[in-house]
Amino acid sequence: MSDVLLPLRDGDFRFVSELVYARFGIRLTDQKRSLVAGRLSKRVRQLGFSSFTEYFDLLRTAGGADELSELIDRVTTNHSFFFRERDHFDALSREILPSLIGGSARSGSPVRIWSAGCAAGEEPYTIAMLISQAMSRTPGAGSVDAGVLATDISMAALLEAKAGVYAESKLRELPRELRSPYLRPAGPDAWSVSPAVRSLVLFKRLNLMREPYPFKSRFDVVFCRNVMIYFDPPSRARLVESIYRVVKPGGWFFIGHSESLPRESCPFAYVRPATYRKEGA
Repeated sequence: MSDVLLPLRDGDFRFVSELVYARFGIRLTDQKRSLVAGRLSKRVRQLGFSSFTEYFDLLRTAGGADELSELIDRVTTNHSFFFRERDHFDALSREILPSLIGGSARSGSPVRIWSAGCAAGEEPYTIAMLISQAMSRTPGAGSVDAGVLATDISMAALLEAKAGVYAESKLRELPRELRSPYLRPAGPDAWSVSPAVRSLVLFKRLNLMREPYPFKSRFDVVFCRNVMIYFDPPSRARLVESIYRVVKPGGWFFIGHSESLPRESCPFAYVRPATYRKEGA
């Protein structure tokens, strides 16, 4: 199959940009044009089409709904590794989880954390490892009901996350004390997440731009890191408001260090860079 890029006409790029923005809130700027052409050319040929126009005609039909999921998998980037942006996990381990797990051991209330935009699973599994570690260090925590909801728009990323097998390079930042209890060898330079950690994580497909979210309860902590870089300011503001509504009073909200929220309009209280909290007890 030829690797030569198909020509992406102005009208075709405008169509796919407007479609992706309307359905997912993701803004494909002109700087992304070559990326879109590169990542979709092979898919267009796989389907037997000779041009992007034919491919986008498919997306315009009722039968193109399933193909839209394939498209978003290809035009979004899912890059992560364990313990990425470590200071968030340090805060979770030292400051947040001891209080949540201890409080749950006394009251019986569940501990719920949401990894929004979980990519291939490194973030929610890191959180689950820290939950397991905190429970092992907290007297009376054996019966604590704690778990992580991990969501992403990409089915390909979710399938990789559910498999739970990672190359050694993905573990370069993971502290050594978390390896042996929670990972198992899975071949040369590959590691598998332990069943105990897997049991704490539930993976679901979710479009962050589609409300209301199907949640039965609110969250103690939400990680939504390096997701809003794809959104324009109105979509970003809408997403933050949506997340605010599903966080418990006193709950925590983490964003990526390359992201920022306007303090004058952000509903969360600023704690430190990339760290926010919902006020209230």
